[in-house]
Amino acid sequence: MLSLGIDVGATKAHGVVLDDSNTIVAEVGAFSRRGPVGLEAVLLHIANSLAAKLGVGLRDFDSVGIGVPGMVNPATGEITAAVNLNIEHMSLRSTLAPHFAVPLRVDNDVKVTAIAAGMLLDSLSVTYVNFGTGVAAATLAGRLIRGHDNAAGELGHLVLDPDGEPCRCGQRGCLETIVGGRYLAPRMDFLGLNWTRLGETTTPAGRAARDQAVRVIARLVTIVSVAYASEHVVLGGGVIQAAPWTITAVKQFLIERGETATFPPYASIAARISTLSLDRKAPAIGAALIGQGWTEGYKA
Repeated sequence: MLSLGIDVGATKAHGVVLDDSNTIVAEVGAFSRRGPVGLEAVLLHIANSLAAKLGVGLRDFDSVGIGVPGMVNPATGEITAAVNLNIEHMSLRSTLAPHFAVPLRVDNDVKVTAIAAGMLLDSLSVTYVNFGTGVAAATLAGRLIRGHDNAAGELGHLVLDPDGEPCRCGQRGCLETIVGGRYLAPRMDFLGLNWTRLGETTTPAGRAARDQAVRVIARLVTIVSVAYASEHVVLGGGVIQAAPWTITAVKQFLIERGETATFPPYASIAARISTLSLDRKAPAIGAALIGQGWTEGYKA
């Protein structure tokens, strides 16, 4: 069996092929392209590159799954409001269907990553929190929690500071403006700071930026932990991948909070935080899994 999975983010795309044991047998990376034409092009580029590596054709894949940012209808394969890809509406499944011999499955990128996390951790009690270009979460609680219009977990535009930085959504001080890569990277550049080494900083500006980020990440982790009480709270995405110091700092912050507060159970929350060893590959693995039928977090 050859299962094709492709994840497309705001800046990068990644594709994998899994075998019968869900082991990666081929993988390819590429830069993302925007707009419907650009998305179709990068998906076909990755699919063709993977097929060539394996000496097969596109119609030889036994299943195909795709994860994309934005609002996705998994029943129809339609994308709406994929802001980071400059797509207002696209019927992705019908666009790509002529190239493959099997039906395509399409879902939101953070939700497919939660499915991969569940498989890799062998658990159906997982909340995955993604700190990438934007910020979002997805939860497995026996099955994937989708909510109305598949919008559960879109937490990036919760307002934490009404007087904070303007957000592209029209509000100020959204969570995304503080720890989302779209805003974090230029702010670090403006302040002359290095996000990857911010854990070692000794300057007042560096300490203030570090402490703000740790507080906000810890607050979001606390919110999802109280809401879902998942066995595992997995942190991932480019912001976390670039700065592993954040995991230790957030755990320590929560443990210290627990010394003076009896609820929420901060120490227990800290103990449940983890990352994935295959973090950078997990979104594409999750896409391959939904192609196989793991659409709710388990093999149907």
